[in-house]
Amino acid sequence: MDSMELANYLEKVRYGRKISQEKFVEGICSLRQYQRYRSGECEIPIEKLESFNKRLGIPSQKLLKDFEKQKKKQDALLDELYNAVVNKQTEEYNKINKIIKEDIIIEEENKKYYDYILIMKRFMYDEISNERVATLVSNLIDFPKILKNQYFTDIEILMLSSLLDTIEGDMYKKLLYRLSDLFTTEDHIMSGGSDLIHSTILMRLSKAYGMLKDFSQVIRFCDIGLKRGLHSRRYYLFETFYYYKALAYYELEDYFNYEECLFKCYSVLQMEGNAQKIERFTIRIENDFKINFDLFVINYLKKKYV
Repeated sequence: MDSMELANYLEKVRYGRKISQEKFVEGICSLRQYQRYRSGECEIPIEKLESFNKRLGIPSQKLLKDFEKQKKKQDALLDELYNAVVNKQTEEYNKINKIIKEDIIIEEENKKYYDYILIMKRFMYDEISNERVATLVSNLIDFPKILKNQYFTDIEILMLSSLLDTIEGDMYKKLLYRLSDLFTTEDHIMSGGSDLIHSTILMRLSKAYGMLKDFSQVIRFCDIGLKRGLHSRRYYLFETFYYYKALAYYELEDYFNYEECLFKCYSVLQMEGNAQKIERFTIRIENDFKINFDLFVINYLKKKYV
């Protein structure tokens, strides 16, 4: 268990119980020492932790159990915030962001995740350029030095994958192949079980290989994303995976699988029922394949079942 994360959780509970910092640390440690615990400069000794727990009036076992529960809750909130950003759901974003801003983010990695979400929000609303995104994200994760690491968190990989849209040349391929190796084996991913994060990474890898016209790799990474989603019963980005697969099969002149994937894309969109997303995908599909999407579906069903 990370001592700094635990110290931040103590601070969260202290604030919630309306105890001043001065009263909270009195007779246990100095305010300066308490800030060192929170910044990760040093570990909280067990006896100090017990003293803090007593001052909060919460048994140690209950506090530690609630600590893990709160971490999971914040993980889920940040995923919802990121989802609101990428889907441009402004009202939902504002509602979730208000909750997060009024809280204390416990986990250091989630602080980076939150900063990254704020960067992507500015980008999605055309407040900053691709180049500025590249600079901000690179600074956040110390890119390209981070590529020398042997182990990565899922959030680090998410941020790295966003750079695929902003860098070029040899560094682009180096990053793409490094991410591909990481994500196909997952042996070097230290933590993270977020289906949304993993689906987003796989979507970006599929898109990147499509730009390189490596269509077998597009299909490969889309299939990994679909398989993971079916296993967890969380269907993030299924419409995008089927759309990318349809593009890949179309380029490979495999028209049977192209039609299958395009129809599945349509089915996922209709099941979700997001009118804005349906309109956005319809425009993309009709431009890419030079078809009327609704007419394609009608003809597909006739051929399949009549």
